[in-house]
Amino acid sequence: MKLFKVLSILLFVGLVMIGCATANEGSSSADDSKQKVYTTIYPFQYAVERIAGDTVDVETVFPPGADAHTYEPTSKDMTAVADSDLFIYLGAGMEGFAESMANSLANQPVKLLEIGKHEELFSSDGNHEDEEHEHGEESSDLGGTIEIEGLSDHYHSGDVVELTAIYNESGEEAHWHWYTLTSGEEEWVTVPDQETNHFEGEAIGEQQIKAALLGDDHQVIAESEAVIIEVNDHEGEAHEHEESSHEDENDVHDHGEETHNHGNEVQGTIDISGLAAHYHTGDTVRLTAGFSEDGDYDHWHWYTLEPGEKEWAPVEGQETNEYEGEATKDGLQVKVALFGDDEQVVAESEAVTLPVVDHGDHDPHIWLDPVRMIEVSQIIKDELIALNPDEEATYNNNFEELKAELTALDEKFTEVLADKKNMHIIVPHAAYGYWNGRYGIEQIAINGLSSSDEPSQRDLTEVIDKAAEYDLDYILYEQNSSNRLSEVIQKEIGAEALTVHNLEVLTDADVKNNEDYISLMEYNLEILDKVTK
Repeated sequence: MKLFKVLSILLFVGLVMIGCATANEGSSSADDSKQKVYTTIYPFQYAVERIAGDTVDVETVFPPGADAHTYEPTSKDMTAVADSDLFIYLGAGMEGFAESMANSLANQPVKLLEIGKHEELFSSDGNHEDEEHEHGEESSDLGGTIEIEGLSDHYHSGDVVELTAIYNESGEEAHWHWYTLTSGEEEWVTVPDQETNHFEGEAIGEQQIKAALLGDDHQVIAESEAVIIEVNDHEGEAHEHEESSHEDENDVHDHGEETHNHGNEVQGTIDISGLAAHYHTGDTVRLTAGFSEDGDYDHWHWYTLEPGEKEWAPVEGQETNEYEGEATKDGLQVKVALFGDDEQVVAESEAVTLPVVDHGDHDPHIWLDPVRMIEVSQIIKDELIALNPDEEATYNNNFEELKAELTALDEKFTEVLADKKNMHIIVPHAAYGYWNGRYGIEQIAINGLSSSDEPSQRDLTEVIDKAAEYDLDYILYEQNSSNRLSEVIQKEIGAEALTVHNLEVLTDADVKNNEDYISLMEYNLEILDKVTK
């Protein structure tokens, strides 16, 4: 499967130019005035349909009944997405093929919306109660986006960090708030006495900073993505260039002690550009070195320093001013040196640090919580407005209608399940954890967060034991998986089988019956009402 993924992505890079033309020809019957949106899981498609209505064409890349955890796109899928206007995916380390697609599409005109980048969606309650301003039912309708400018690739301890927040909409806003999250902490802290769009503070390593714009009612109008402050003091790196010899011909550029022989007088500076605010494990890192002086120097060497190590290692096969590598671990440092014809260092850059942020401990199934689905829909609405600003009023009105329906759905779940005493359910994989935090449902999962996470014999025994402990009469299957192990458990405990819908994809029957997010969630509630006591 992994080999197929690699070959598909490589094929996509070669096909994208000719494929876009083919896609255009093949869609000539469609309304060319409408913008095209592709999504991964069905709930994202549903949110676009409800908010944008007939102003866009939207499709999911998943065929009916596919397993979203194991599905691999075809080259036709990827070419179609490249020719669209917007691609919405979960990402954040939880949707491997979509992230590979997104990386391949980075240089294409299609806009990319990674829902999983929004950390607040995975918090304990999903509605920002850990932050100063909640985006719950009483918050202002978020509109527009905030970009933070002025972030340096890295700072030294004691440096002053100066940032500026840029809001892309006009209006008479009341004031700004800035927030910081220190590494190792869980709660964001409001920065005192900073109520303009300018931030000034001292550099603290791995600290996150974000800005929010508030209206006269003190409700949030818009909020930025967080940026990460990278502090690199170079202590212990021993820039003892004068002591280096480069005398070993077998290792002319020995950076074991980071000891360049600057036989030439160093002139000019090297700046590294292209550093992202953060990466996920497996992302491609692309950096470019720029030298401030003219000259015929073209012999570059790149070096990396692993976290906790003292010796820099040369990067093999990279002798131009461009670096390409894989994000493997948080805190990896990268630097580059420029050499003359005499193999002496002309100039050397400061090191940059790669921030790698993964979400492997997150449950990706946020859409099964109606409250989180409101947050997801709000993020999608803002992106749709940016894509089609003439429809802002329509999109805002449609979002409010959807929000009201999702709020009513949440209230219905709460009412039906409020008096239940035995809330344990056996499910094929651990997709239903958010029902626990919201409604008290206790899932007993046969597989892990992914349906492909096979359990051990001991895990299966524990499921059987818990079924007996809680006197469970039912076992739940899913609409888009083989349920092979569920059948084994069912026979062992003598339970009745019912089907729960994980909403990752629709089936052919769902499409034929005009089912949608609301109707399928109401169906799930009926199932929960039956299997709980």
